[in-house]
Amino acid sequence: MLKIQVLKCGLLLFGPILIASCGLADRSQTKALEANDESKIDTNTLTVELQPRSGVSGRQRINFAVPLLPGQLKDAALVQVLHNDVELPTARHSLALYPDGSIRSVQIQFELEISEKTSVIVHIGKAPGTPDITAIPVADTLVESNGAEIPRVWATLPGSWLSASGALGPLVTSESVRGTPFEAWDKLCDYAKYDVDAFQAKSSTADVWLYDRGTVMYRGYARTGNIGPLTSAYRETSIYRSGIRGSGSSLTIAVPGKSKDLKYYYAQNMAIHYLLTGDERYRESAEDIATSINLLWKPRYSGGFWTERHAGFQLLANVWAALVSDDKAAEFTERANEDVDAFLALQNSNDYGNSQPDARCFAHTAASHDEEYGYPGCSPWMSAILADGLDAYATELGGSRAAAVRDSIVKLGRVIAQRGRDANGKPYYWMGMDKKRGEVDPYNEHWGESAYVVAMAWHHGGKQDAGLEKVARELVQGFSNQGEVGQLRSFNWQCRSAVATPYFLK
Repeated sequence: MLKIQVLKCGLLLFGPILIASCGLADRSQTKALEANDESKIDTNTLTVELQPRSGVSGRQRINFAVPLLPGQLKDAALVQVLHNDVELPTARHSLALYPDGSIRSVQIQFELEISEKTSVIVHIGKAPGTPDITAIPVADTLVESNGAEIPRVWATLPGSWLSASGALGPLVTSESVRGTPFEAWDKLCDYAKYDVDAFQAKSSTADVWLYDRGTVMYRGYARTGNIGPLTSAYRETSIYRSGIRGSGSSLTIAVPGKSKDLKYYYAQNMAIHYLLTGDERYRESAEDIATSINLLWKPRYSGGFWTERHAGFQLLANVWAALVSDDKAAEFTERANEDVDAFLALQNSNDYGNSQPDARCFAHTAASHDEEYGYPGCSPWMSAILADGLDAYATELGGSRAAAVRDSIVKLGRVIAQRGRDANGKPYYWMGMDKKRGEVDPYNEHWGESAYVVAMAWHHGGKQDAGLEKVARELVQGFSNQGEVGQLRSFNWQCRSAVATPYFLK
């Protein structure tokens, strides 16, 4: 295995691959690798497990994609695949690029006689010694099963590789936090109990679709490397995409009774799916969803309906569509810029009780949030979704604006740490801007989101604020001791954003 060597000149050496540290600084990939224990990660070689579906045997075209670090690979041809020490003729294709021109993910196809579980070795940065083959549409490698298109042969990448790549967001593996309070997410995020079968059993009701099930399960896959969350993510993202009809202002989704409801509009799941499969249909659908969201909802708050959940999903859609788009990246980046301008303007306004210069949420009236509390405030747990979007923007698109966006996250975490808990330390469901006001949820289903935002604030604040760290760890402990997942929808929100908490604290 390769060790990561940090050189005095400010470059990072990944085996034979030299990467400028400035290219990794914004993405915090060095921290991702450290958090996942770099001694176990070979950044040039990975083992991919292959498992044919029941009844599948014979010669099969196998398709998957490998997400990469910035600067790791600039030529998709430099990928070699071996099975039982024999090199396989392969098709390779780059999927989206980083700003430095390096490849964000590389799609791989080859043919193999297969009848049972086996594995292949993939070498990144190594010239092949066999002729290339011609790629075929990903759809031709899939079969229909229970309303979804799925592979004839599943390809499972190691969780350590997926988490360290950053392709699914800032994550560390479940294994790396075993025996710590962070293990609570593995105990409560039961991917088997709340899998695709559980979803489909209740999919005639809208609420089980909430919070982007595809992303929830793909992040579970990245944390564990297990085939269970992968199959759920693949199936559910396929189901979600198959229900999209039309385009632009006429686009609708198939969520029961919610065909034009923005809080059910998700592009991140399909962008991730594209980066893990190369299926261009998902890239195009991610673009379509982002376009539709921008027509459905305006980000600037003017006293009407507004929630952090809607704001977060709009920003996430624009960021992820920009990352994978082949022809509209500039458009989605500009929409993301407009989102961020609107959200920071709201946060920096002195309206609705926002008065502390260094501790501010996105305050708005309770009526705008469709609540009857009668006083202004914000939602700490929904703020986790907006924090997701802000962090992704700062990491991927922010450029010179990234520092201001991270400062916004610090302000958000600080106000939640100061005002977002009751006398017993339990996080508020709705946090008033008056220090004496807040609504406590009767259930224990929102510890994780507050822990996540406060942890992120500590991280982006330079890990210097001991008070923020203390509150974040207290919230993690509360989640570990008291957290509960009472239903499928609760699983969705608790296992979507807050699973990244260990990355920011570990």
